[in-house]
Amino acid sequence: MSGVDHSGDQRQPVPETVADPSSFEDHLRSLGTISFVLLVLIAIGPILLLSLLMSRVPQIRWVTALIMTGLTAVAVTLIFLLPRGGREVLLACLVLALATVVCSRVAERRRLGPNRQTRAAVPSYLLAGWLFVVLCSLTMLWRPAPFYPAADTVLPLPDGLQATVNPVEDGDCGSGLCTRTITVTGRPGQTGQDLYAEMRRHLQARGWGAGCRPVGWLLDRASECVEVTPADGQVTIALSGSRDDLRHLVTIG
Repeated sequence: MSGVDHSGDQRQPVPETVADPSSFEDHLRSLGTISFVLLVLIAIGPILLLSLLMSRVPQIRWVTALIMTGLTAVAVTLIFLLPRGGREVLLACLVLALATVVCSRVAERRRLGPNRQTRAAVPSYLLAGWLFVVLCSLTMLWRPAPFYPAADTVLPLPDGLQATVNPVEDGDCGSGLCTRTITVTGRPGQTGQDLYAEMRRHLQARGWGAGCRPVGWLLDRASECVEVTPADGQVTIALSGSRDDLRHLVTIG
């Protein structure tokens, strides 16, 4: 089995994902799909409740509730199946939920005419305010930010190779790019050039392609890259996370 030397981590423990608490991007990557699931529930829950309060027709009320519950269930399922598209799924669920509320209101208006009761006006204002808060929050929090890719995107290594996950320093993360390094030592008697070639094959087998790949789907243009550098019979793997789309770069071709 491959070995991983964590002696450097004993001096300065390094979490798999180093996140700035103020950065929404880093929180999503560290918490994974659970974050998107919670966001769906937080965004859709109040909309469902307010739509029920506004409704005047029992049949329309429960059809609306059933549709929005189904939307939420589908959104949660898609987030687990397509974690890279969590951002797009959340936005689509929000738009469809709003469209469901609008359609239900139109159907009730055609059946019963305009509703002039305060009972319906207050939830309508609350719904509009909640949607405004949600949209403003998503706009402000979804700003691109650099990040540290997880070491397990390249680990474990092939049998017999030793990996040392190096501690990260403050200077390893700039305004647009964060980088962490892993030092790889070969098997006894293995040349540096042979180790370098083996690591390139290993990374391509792990899905790195030419070296850079996206971490999101349509709305998230951030990317992560890997570079391999031979030095003194060893190999240094540099993992970098960028807020920009770097998929066109060739780093291990």
